[in-house]
Amino acid sequence: MANRALIVYPNKDLMLQAGAQRLALALLDALDERLADGSRRARVDVALSGGSAAQPLGLVLSNPLAESIDWRRVHFWFSDERFVPAYDTDRNALEARRLLLDQLVAEGKLPEANIHEMPADTRSADEIATVMANVESTDAAVRDAADTDNATLLDAAAREYEQELIREMGPEPVFDLMILGMGPDGHYASLFPASSGHHEVDVTDRLTVSVSHSPKMPPLRISLTAPLIARSRHTWFFAAGAGKADSLAHVFAQPNNPEYPSSYAGGTEEFVWFSTEETVVKL
Repeated sequence: MANRALIVYPNKDLMLQAGAQRLALALLDALDERLADGSRRARVDVALSGGSAAQPLGLVLSNPLAESIDWRRVHFWFSDERFVPAYDTDRNALEARRLLLDQLVAEGKLPEANIHEMPADTRSADEIATVMANVESTDAAVRDAADTDNATLLDAAAREYEQELIREMGPEPVFDLMILGMGPDGHYASLFPASSGHHEVDVTDRLTVSVSHSPKMPPLRISLTAPLIARSRHTWFFAAGAGKADSLAHVFAQPNNPEYPSSYAGGTEEFVWFSTEETVVKL
């Protein structure tokens, strides 16, 4: 496991600009990496997230180095996803597409097949509304039936993504770069604190996991599991804002703390936290 490094910027804007510059360089370096037989790597697999961690994507193409990236060999995945319809603005994939991916596809630089989205909720708006209303029902039988329906659908979606990972990357997939953010409660991907009633961070026998009743809206989610994230070759965290200072201090103080799930993350070759001055005041 790589030693954790911390890089602190004066403000969020500079952090994001630096992240975009580093991403372009990291992709160029990975694509030029030589294998044991002297050949270049056939592909580079990158896992994206939402929120602040996604924002550097919108700045990548302003870097002249981006023109030298062979995007045809870059595959984009997602660390987690909100289980909502594909058109819903809550989707991490929709945000990543808006910031970068759709432009690369439109320009013929990135094959659409290189974008590996997590499954979306294909139920109609009326069906979703009915089920979610039943989840809040005072009738225990109605509530339990709705929860079971959601759990069954979510688990099938998580397993579908797990199988795609295995088909594309083998039974023990390893990401070349994992880009993550941390929530104010210390969660990462969609792995939430134990105090919120969630223990998905402890799942070790799956590549993906379904998350119902997320403490952060929307309530239905899919996430990569902690062991898969931890064995990424390079792992980057973006954390900015005074509201994350307490959680960051706890994450740095104790590894594998279920109350602060981001403490489970790591990288085998590189593990870097990018943060801001106001976020690190309690370290």
